[in-house]
Amino acid sequence: MSALEVSGIVRAFPVRSGLFARPKLLRAVENASFVLPRGGTFGLVGESGSGKSTIAKIILGADEPTRGSVRFGERVFGRSPRDADRRWRQRAVQAVLQDPFGSLDPQMSIGDIVLEPLRIQKSGFVRDALHRRLDELLAQVGLPAEFKRRRPGELSGGQRQRVAIARALVLEPEILVLDEPVSALDVSIQAQVLNLLKDLQDALGLSYLLISHDLAVVAFMSSHIGVLYLGRFMEQGTRDDIVVRAAHPYTHALIAASEPEAHGVQAIGGEIASPLAPPAGCVFHARCPAARELCRSVAPPEQHLSATHRVTCHFPLTSKA
Repeated sequence: MSALEVSGIVRAFPVRSGLFARPKLLRAVENASFVLPRGGTFGLVGESGSGKSTIAKIILGADEPTRGSVRFGERVFGRSPRDADRRWRQRAVQAVLQDPFGSLDPQMSIGDIVLEPLRIQKSGFVRDALHRRLDELLAQVGLPAEFKRRRPGELSGGQRQRVAIARALVLEPEILVLDEPVSALDVSIQAQVLNLLKDLQDALGLSYLLISHDLAVVAFMSSHIGVLYLGRFMEQGTRDDIVVRAAHPYTHALIAASEPEAHGVQAIGGEIASPLAPPAGCVFHARCPAARELCRSVAPPEQHLSATHRVTCHFPLTSKA
């Protein structure tokens, strides 16, 4: 059973390079489809510029697709969703962002920050009920009740991210969009926050869309993974499909970046191309160590390697598993 189904999402932006120049079309996301299992985690992994955050904005309702749809159960969001569905999504789908300091108002107390969405979305809560809910949330994320009187500047980075998680939970959402939730934290704190998110998922039955450039973080958290490059899925599958049976050279490169001592994988050089001028053929061919002539001229089809494992590559790498 799915919490979220993304079908054929395209997001294109007209971009002008000069005042009188004809606009070019920047295709940030190209025909992306995936399913987030209910109670599970779907990890979107790829470099900056791969389209991860654009997909997150569409799911959160901060942007609309040029084409395609997002389905939450019976609710379908395309270019013009219904007002009632918008209101539902504002409660049921919440975000935890990368920078826990930038996303928290430094002038507000922690208690007011956590309760703010509840005060905006709902009315009729008596003061005592609000404070009981606040204490409950702080306890859930591992913070003492007295922290509600502090301000963000008095907290460490890990503590601020716990506050951001508590704020995201106050409306009792069904789905959390986690956009690089630990990349701004010290390595020693990252595991604590990731373990907290796992514990909350188990306790509350939450579904997560996790966005990260780090495949190690995604592999630790996710039941299913999609590998994005220039807005296109290079590979999708279960965690084992991607981590153990990786078939796309780009996935192998991400494994090499996250695990430098991993055997049988090859790092890549160069930078991701501009989405304003994507390469012909396979968009990854200019950086691919296994590219052949066909890759330079013909876009590869999506191949189904198993019931769960898909790869967009002319010459997928043979698994050694």
